[in-house]
This record gives sequence, structure tokens and C-alpha cells, in this order.
Amino acid sequence: MVKNNNFKRVFFTLFIFLNLSLFAKVEGFVYEIDKGILLDKTIKKMQQMGEELYQKTHITTILVVKKHLTQDEFLLLKNKYIKEAKKPYVLWIFAKTYQDRKDIGINQMFNSKELDDKFDKDSLFSPFFGTFTKILTVHKSKVDPTSAAFLNGYADLVDMLANSYGVKLQSSIGSESHYSLDVIRIIFYSLILLVIIRFLYFKIKK
Repeated sequence: MVKNNNFKRVFFTLFIFLNLSLFAKVEGFVYEIDKGILLDKTIKKMQQMGEELYQKTHITTILVVKKHLTQDEFLLLKNKYIKEAKKPYVLWIFAKTYQDRKDIGINQMFNSKELDDKFDKDSLFSPFFGTFTKILTVHKSKVDPTSAAFLNGYADLVDMLANSYGVKLQSSIGSESHYSLDVIRIIFYSLILLVIIRFLYFKIKK
């Protein structure tokens, strides 16, 4: 009788544990990063900002950084984290190479509907002007710029999310780059507009 009771207790404990694991949600700052891509100090700083963001807004940020991904691996990671993430969340998946290409990677960001209007992806990924992409595309140093690009881009992301909730992050590295980006973007598009107006003016005049 005692053995049966012990067996029931063990079975019940395992049942509860498996159910808790099944329904547990990924929350806070979560990362899955291949070794050697990002510096340890970069990950540590992003973790500090991500955890403070979660404490103040309950926004979960998930960062997946891989050396290489196939399409199947990408979809597996995407579906896994979207299913497991506690809302609201932002999921950022990056790989230096994708499929059978050695010169092209993949860079995708997903978010729950609650955050649709809370941040600007163009601010991060706009070619040459994005706080993330501008470092990857314009950087001239022989040192791999990926770590610096992620720190800059992630800092911009959490600042935008925090500002949308009306809070400030003490761990923030500053958003000067975001404001500088806005100024550069305004000047750039203003120049394009002036060129178009000038072209139309001379075309109509003829």
C-alpha cells in the first residue's frame, strides 16, 4: 500500500511538472546566439536593457543569432518562439548565411499585434540609414561589425518600445543615433524631392 502511494505521488509530481513545462511561456530577454558572433559584453549589455524593458513594460524580446540557417531551421525557430513567447513580444532572427548562399544572410523581425505601432522597423533596417543595417553596410573596418550593429540596433529597438509606453530605461546607451537618423532621413528625402521638383519644372518649361 505504501509503495502504491509513493508511486502515485511520483506520478502526480511528474504530471504537474510536465504540464507546467508545456504551458510555460518564454518571457523577459531571451537569446539563442551561436558562439563567436557577438561579443560577451554586447550580449551582457543587451540583456541588461532587455530585462529592464521587461520589468517596466512586460515586453518580451527574443534574439536569435545564427551563423547559418536553412529555410526549415528558420521556420522551426520562428514557429517555436512565436508559439512560446509571452505577449507582447518582439522576435528578431538573424543568420549570417542562409540556405546555400554564402554571401547572403537572413534578417527578420516579428512582433505580436499589440506592438504593431509601437516601433519603426525602418529605423532599424532601412538601407544605409537603419541603426542596425548602416553599420553592417557602411562599416569599413576589418573587424566584424555584427556585434556593434546588434548593440546599436537593439538599443534603438528597446528605446522605441520604452518611449511608446512612456518609460525611460536607465540602462539605455542613448538614442542620439535614432535622432540623427531622423535628421539624415529628412535631409535625404528633401534632396530627392528638390531634384524631382527641379526636373518637373524644366520639363514643363520646355
